[in-house]
Amino acid sequence: MGYLKTGLITGLMLTLLIAFECIASLQITSAQQVVFRVGWGGTSFDTFNPFTTYTQISTWSTLNVYSRLIRPTSNYTSYVPDLAESWNIISEDIIRFNLVKNATFHDGKPVTAYDVEYSFYLANQSWSTRAPNVKTVRNIRVIDNYTIEFSVSSVPLFLSQAASVIAIVPKHIWSNISDPSTYNAYPPIGSGPLRVTEYKEGQYIVLEPYDKFYYSWLLPKVDRIIIKLYPDVTSATNALLAGDIDAVGPYIPMALYETLANNPQFKVFKSPGIMYFYLSFNVDPEGTGNPTLRDINVRRALAHATNVTHVCEVAWHGYSKPIASVVPTSNMFYNWNLKLYEYNVTLASKILDEAGYKMGSSGVRVSPSGVELKYTILVPSKFPDAVNAAQLIANMWRQIGVFAEVKAMDTGSMSAIIWQNADGKVRLGHDIDLWDWNVDPNDVTIFDVFVSGRKLTGISDSGYSNPDYDELYERLFEAKTTDELYSITYKLQEILYRDLPYLNLCEIEPIQAHSVRFTGFNYDWPSGPFGGNDWLTFLNVRLAETTTTLTQTTQTQSTAPTTSDQTMLLAALVAVIIVIIVVAAFLILPRMRR
Repeated sequence: MGYLKTGLITGLMLTLLIAFECIASLQITSAQQVVFRVGWGGTSFDTFNPFTTYTQISTWSTLNVYSRLIRPTSNYTSYVPDLAESWNIISEDIIRFNLVKNATFHDGKPVTAYDVEYSFYLANQSWSTRAPNVKTVRNIRVIDNYTIEFSVSSVPLFLSQAASVIAIVPKHIWSNISDPSTYNAYPPIGSGPLRVTEYKEGQYIVLEPYDKFYYSWLLPKVDRIIIKLYPDVTSATNALLAGDIDAVGPYIPMALYETLANNPQFKVFKSPGIMYFYLSFNVDPEGTGNPTLRDINVRRALAHATNVTHVCEVAWHGYSKPIASVVPTSNMFYNWNLKLYEYNVTLASKILDEAGYKMGSSGVRVSPSGVELKYTILVPSKFPDAVNAAQLIANMWRQIGVFAEVKAMDTGSMSAIIWQNADGKVRLGHDIDLWDWNVDPNDVTIFDVFVSGRKLTGISDSGYSNPDYDELYERLFEAKTTDELYSITYKLQEILYRDLPYLNLCEIEPIQAHSVRFTGFNYDWPSGPFGGNDWLTFLNVRLAETTTTLTQTTQTQSTAPTTSDQTMLLAALVAVIIVIIVVAAFLILPRMRR
């Protein structure tokens, strides 16, 4: 019996030691796991496919999943190596790239020049949203596995629009996809420093370092990055206040600005803007919206009846500024000669009077053919400031006998209304939408949105078509110098300003915020570190030196253990220890009493 007790006691002591080791192991694992969580309240994620996405969050979440040939610096006037460790301009229309030799995709397969060639082939397809980016490419020649040469019509445009933009995907996977245009590309296989390890539609994306990345010094400083998706910027900002996330983008609503700014736990800042809001008028000749919007007189009257300066000041609480063009003022090609349409209600009414739009008995003007000037303005519900802007504009238009109903909804519902596909043909089905664009400081592909027929790609929400504009746009890709680019882009903006497919409204100067527990961000990057453009954000983020705790949890949306999970496990282990001690006491105490 004594031997039995001795063996039992020995077993209990071993169990006790194991329990203590589990607790110690759990604490070490927890301390070593550094997770950065960013919330996104902008336009919803659509796809991991880099050739069909048009949303900022889809591009941002994969900026470091897919490699590019080169990367832009924060001022977008120079470039640094990525997959291409060096490049040489052989002549005015030929550029050669020398690839790193140790790059592998996330499935372990090597990256070669043939993957680059195939990626540009996919980007150039008619269904690709990146087709405008590669219009400068005339020919591609693979010299060997790690050398590739491009013949281009414009070297400066190729570097800014293609070499630094086109995602490099694995040919051995994509060439086996029957229809790349509908491929969601999940799980995304790239060769960048981050890989997607988990994705829950509409909820979150988990990114982790790829330890075989070809530039080891560029690997992330944290163990995990979680991008949490929210229905709007207000929800995302409230999540930051609640401690559910560590940063928020693309901007915080001004209604919560003071709350964050007065809290020492958060860093609140303003960055240069690349995002702007606009009104798009359905001018599609085959569209099903109110046909009066196809009349330039109506659009011009609405422009003069809109006090854009007041809208920017009130709706965005002074953190936006009016713009007169389809590119933000941070864009190097912004045409500063354009001025806002004069806010003049009397002039707006006169334009409509002279065009034959008489006031009806209900107080709404009627066209010569009997169509009332009644419109619906669609606006993303996730942007409360934009919803307010739409309502302000609708109230202004009442002064000239125009009625507009504002309908706020999710962006998926907006898209379904705007781009209606019947019998394989897209017709625009709305009247007006108030939406946003994000345009990089060196980007000119925004001008492609207004080329005839672009509604087929789901990009043009105006249905605008002008042969003169189309011809001038094509000349853009033959420009040999930056001065030529300036000249052509200025003229393109002048045509759009005159024809008014868009009434441009407000450029957002993004106010963003993050927890002071983290640092390493570039606040001067256009659109800010959480605006969806800074490819260094996730690579440079790190715990601040003043941070006292190293534990960050992923909440219940990740497979990693959360704080509550760890607490429950610790409680269970403590309970086991107590039981062990009690049993041991019963076995030992009788012998001690003897």
